[in-house]
Amino acid sequence: MTQRTKGRLVLLAVYGVACMLGCLGSAFCNGGILLKSAVAVIIAVAIIFTGSVTNNNSSVFDPWWSIAPPLMVLYFFYLATSQQPWDIRSADHGHLLAVRNDLNELNHFTVHSTRVMVLLLLTLSYSVRLTWNFLRGWPGLSREDWRYADFRRNTGKAYWPVSFLGIHFFPALMVFGGTLSIWVTVVQGFRPLNIMDFVAVVVTGIAVFLEATADRQLRNFVNENRGSGRTMNQGLWSLSRHPNYLGEILFWWGLYFFALAANPTFWWVIIGPLAITLMFIFISIPMIEKRLLASRSDYKFYREKVSMLIPLKTSTTSTTS
Repeated sequence: MTQRTKGRLVLLAVYGVACMLGCLGSAFCNGGILLKSAVAVIIAVAIIFTGSVTNNNSSVFDPWWSIAPPLMVLYFFYLATSQQPWDIRSADHGHLLAVRNDLNELNHFTVHSTRVMVLLLLTLSYSVRLTWNFLRGWPGLSREDWRYADFRRNTGKAYWPVSFLGIHFFPALMVFGGTLSIWVTVVQGFRPLNIMDFVAVVVTGIAVFLEATADRQLRNFVNENRGSGRTMNQGLWSLSRHPNYLGEILFWWGLYFFALAANPTFWWVIIGPLAITLMFIFISIPMIEKRLLASRSDYKFYREKVSMLIPLKTSTTSTTS
């Protein structure tokens, strides 16, 4: 068995157990659908962290970011459609409060099959492509993401607490915030299809296409210029220094537009895509650019000529988009 195959089987086992125990654990939660989902995510992330520690590789957590959106669509849909209002006339006094809580949560629930199906298809296309992009570039448990390797060198014995907080918990919190839009769309949505649905489909579709194109162009460039030390400056990468990150950011905003289409009173779930956007701009991008500036002699010139995110060609110095 190759290291690549072994690594994939480990991931399959870890995520299978995480999803199963997450769902089972949330079934014992007496709260509403959103609280149940939070419990499910906490349990799942705890299991994945255990898998990371067991295999001494924090990259075990990496697929969570890409597989979570469609899983949450299916999970919310299952919870919302499986809960049936009780017959209040037959409920005794001890059950009355629980009955009212269930009815309050389900009061505004209307599953619009077309909207939910489109949302599921878009999140699946995002998930399958991004997860496969990770798997085909990951040789197995012998390699850990360079960012995690840096944390390991810099933190020493404190690595695993740092890994739990910074590599597992924090990204999981970001993803959960982003999937609040899915909760609104699937569970709280009541509006018929409207113009905002069109905007959501366009933005999410462009996001998936943009990220896929950027990753494909980068992969081809690396294969053709392996060991050259050159910076990718072709295609989308001639217009944006991080077109793949731009696609990722737009994906989460697309999910938010679905939420606005379904129920604009839950506008506050904007905290999800906003937090993810800020994370990329102030954490992810500066971290990778610091590494590129130190390892590639032509990156400083490239950075001065190409916008950070928004695809705009410029001949003037630009370090931000």
